[in-house]
Amino acid sequence: MRLKFSSRKSTLSSSIINSNNLLTFKNNTLLTKQLLFIFVIMLGVISVAVGAISTTVFLRDSNSPLELVDSNTTYVVYREIMVGTKLKIVVSSDTNECWTDGFGGDGGSLAMQEEFLPYGILSAREPLIDESDWSGSHLPAAGNPAAVYEWWPYGFDLYTGSNDIEAGDWFVIDYNSIDVGDCNVGFYDHRISWEEPIYYLCFSQVRTRDFNHDTIVNFIDYGILLSHWQETNCQATDWCEGTDLDINGNVDINDLSLFCEFWLERTK
Repeated sequence: MRLKFSSRKSTLSSSIINSNNLLTFKNNTLLTKQLLFIFVIMLGVISVAVGAISTTVFLRDSNSPLELVDSNTTYVVYREIMVGTKLKIVVSSDTNECWTDGFGGDGGSLAMQEEFLPYGILSAREPLIDESDWSGSHLPAAGNPAAVYEWWPYGFDLYTGSNDIEAGDWFVIDYNSIDVGDCNVGFYDHRISWEEPIYYLCFSQVRTRDFNHDTIVNFIDYGILLSHWQETNCQATDWCEGTDLDINGNVDINDLSLFCEFWLERTK
């Protein structure tokens, strides 16, 4: 935020001709400075009071973050993943402030718009007996009673309880890529907006290189590619067991290059 002041020299000169006016001007200037100081302090208090809630995307069965390609205020873009890849999205906080909307409602959400539903699935972990509260997605720092409620089929609402809140990882939601294409997952902080996400997690999904579907790209998949090497009659939907990665009808050096980009990568 920038504060702009307009100065008119002629008016200012006329207002400080005598000492009384000069004193009035100085007093007004001092008052302005005091008000600005109070304003800055208030901004500081607000920034401390409202903690930052953030997300980190990991390969689901490891502690390795998925590499970022680009990050800006609206779109957080990750490197390409294969169809079938499973990720985990961890929601964390740098404060022990309860994450609610101030009216007893949900603190935030991870959700997809309808147009992205064919490309990915969000899922929580281990529901309770009533199947409305997914206890496995509550991490210890979120306290008791934290909750995760399914917003089917678009995603999940998240909030912390009122006791024993700690700074740290609060929730975990799984993401499964199911088709080739781009999928955006919105991260909503309801303290800021119920209607618009504060940013999108953007996943670009490509054809799998795990041709035998054993969750790793290795020499077995390389052997399958070689078994179709130089074939020129690959057709939908099989595409020579998926080895025609650029789906141009041929298995050639371009497909080998695309295959090598994911060498030894796991889908879960």
